[in-house]
Amino acid sequence: MLTNRANPALQEWEIMLDGLVQFEAEIASPKSMRSRVIWPDSEGPWIEGGMEDLMVHFTYASWTAYNLGCALSMALSSKDDALGRSVSEMMTRMISSMGAIQLAEIHLTPEALEDLRRGRLEP
Repeated sequence: MLTNRANPALQEWEIMLDGLVQFEAEIASPKSMRSRVIWPDSEGPWIEGGMEDLMVHFTYASWTAYNLGCALSMALSSKDDALGRSVSEMMTRMISSMGAIQLAEIHLTPEALEDLRRGRLEP
Protein backbone atom coordinates (compact mmCIF):
# COMPACT_ATOMS: atom_id res chain seq x y z
CA MET A 1 0.00 0.00 0.00
CA LEU A 2 1.35 3.42 -0.91
CA THR A 3 0.03 6.43 0.98
CA ASN A 4 0.63 10.11 0.56
CA ARG A 5 0.03 12.48 3.45
CA ALA A 6 0.55 16.23 3.25
CA ASN A 7 1.45 17.57 6.70
CA PRO A 8 2.32 21.19 7.50
CA ALA A 9 4.14 20.27 10.75
CA LEU A 10 5.91 17.09 9.69
CA GLN A 11 8.90 17.43 11.99
CA GLU A 12 6.63 17.20 15.07
CA TRP A 13 5.33 13.64 14.55
CA GLU A 14 6.57 10.30 13.42
CA ILE A 15 4.94 6.90 13.10
CA MET A 16 7.05 3.77 12.87
CA LEU A 17 5.44 0.54 11.72
CA ASP A 18 7.05 -2.77 10.82
CA GLY A 19 7.21 -3.30 7.09
CA LEU A 20 6.75 0.39 6.34
CA VAL A 21 9.24 2.71 4.71
CA GLN A 22 8.49 6.36 5.39
CA PHE A 23 9.57 9.14 3.04
CA GLU A 24 9.38 12.60 4.59
CA ALA A 25 9.96 15.90 2.83
CA GLU A 26 9.92 19.53 3.90
CA ILE A 27 9.43 21.90 0.98
CA ALA A 28 10.46 25.54 1.43
CA SER A 29 10.75 26.45 -2.27
CA PRO A 30 11.41 24.64 -5.56
CA LYS A 31 15.14 25.08 -4.94
CA SER A 32 15.12 24.49 -1.18
CA MET A 33 13.85 21.14 0.08
CA ARG A 34 15.00 18.42 2.40
CA SER A 35 13.94 14.82 2.69
CA ARG A 36 14.75 11.67 4.60
CA VAL A 37 13.81 8.02 4.64
CA ILE A 38 12.88 6.06 7.75
CA TRP A 39 13.42 2.34 7.21
CA PRO A 40 11.84 -0.39 9.34
CA ASP A 41 15.11 -0.72 11.29
CA SER A 42 16.87 2.64 10.91
CA GLU A 43 16.52 6.31 10.07
CA GLY A 44 18.38 8.01 7.23
CA PRO A 45 19.86 11.51 7.30
CA TRP A 46 18.12 14.59 5.96
CA ILE A 47 19.17 15.22 2.34
CA GLU A 48 18.98 18.87 1.30
CA GLY A 49 18.65 20.20 -2.24
CA GLY A 50 16.12 21.16 -4.87
CA MET A 51 13.36 19.40 -6.80
CA GLU A 52 15.76 17.14 -8.71
CA ASP A 53 17.39 15.96 -5.47
CA LEU A 54 13.96 15.31 -3.94
CA MET A 55 12.87 13.20 -6.90
CA VAL A 56 16.10 11.16 -6.94
CA HIS A 57 15.83 10.53 -3.19
CA PHE A 58 12.16 9.58 -3.51
CA THR A 59 12.86 7.23 -6.42
CA TYR A 60 15.59 5.54 -4.38
CA ALA A 61 13.25 5.17 -1.37
CA SER A 62 10.42 3.81 -3.53
CA TRP A 63 12.58 1.28 -5.34
CA THR A 64 14.23 0.10 -2.13
CA ALA A 65 10.85 -0.23 -0.36
CA TYR A 66 9.63 -2.30 -3.30
CA ASN A 67 12.70 -4.57 -3.16
CA LEU A 68 12.28 -5.01 0.61
CA GLY A 69 8.60 -5.86 0.18
CA CYS A 70 7.59 -2.90 2.33
CA ALA A 71 4.76 -0.43 2.01
CA LEU A 72 5.73 3.20 1.39
CA SER A 73 4.31 6.14 3.29
CA MET A 74 5.01 9.64 1.99
CA ALA A 75 4.57 12.73 4.17
CA LEU A 76 5.12 16.18 2.69
CA SER A 77 5.07 19.50 4.48
CA SER A 78 5.22 23.04 3.14
CA LYS A 79 4.23 26.43 4.48
CA ASP A 80 3.27 27.33 0.90
CA ASP A 81 0.06 25.35 0.36
CA ALA A 82 0.08 25.74 -3.44
CA LEU A 83 3.68 24.57 -3.71
CA GLY A 84 3.04 21.66 -1.34
CA ARG A 85 0.00 20.53 -3.33
CA SER A 86 1.87 20.87 -6.61
CA VAL A 87 4.75 18.70 -5.39
CA SER A 88 2.26 16.26 -3.84
CA GLU A 89 0.37 15.92 -7.13
CA MET A 90 3.61 15.40 -9.06
CA MET A 91 4.77 12.70 -6.65
CA THR A 92 1.33 11.07 -6.67
CA ARG A 93 1.53 10.81 -10.47
CA MET A 94 5.00 9.32 -10.12
CA ILE A 95 3.73 6.74 -7.61
CA SER A 96 0.83 5.84 -9.90
CA SER A 97 3.18 5.42 -12.86
CA MET A 98 5.19 2.95 -10.76
CA GLY A 99 2.07 0.78 -10.56
CA ALA A 100 0.76 1.57 -7.09
CA ILE A 101 -2.01 -0.77 -6.08
CA GLN A 102 -3.54 1.49 -3.43
CA LEU A 103 -3.11 5.20 -3.02
CA ALA A 104 -4.66 7.46 -0.40
CA GLU A 105 -4.10 11.16 0.09
CA ILE A 106 -4.88 13.30 3.11
CA HIS A 107 -4.29 17.05 3.32
CA LEU A 108 -4.24 18.61 6.80
CA THR A 109 -4.19 22.26 7.72
CA PRO A 110 -2.04 23.27 10.70
CA GLU A 111 -5.22 23.72 12.74
CA ALA A 112 -6.54 20.26 11.87
CA LEU A 113 -3.23 18.69 12.78
CA GLU A 114 -3.21 20.50 16.12
CA ASP A 115 -6.77 19.26 16.82
CA LEU A 116 -5.59 15.70 16.20
CA ARG A 117 -2.69 16.16 18.60
CA ARG A 118 -4.94 17.57 21.31
CA GLY A 119 -7.08 14.46 20.98
CA ARG A 120 -3.87 12.37 21.19
CA LEU A 121 -4.48 10.97 17.73
CA GLU A 122 -1.79 10.52 15.11
CA PRO A 123 -2.53 11.40 11.48
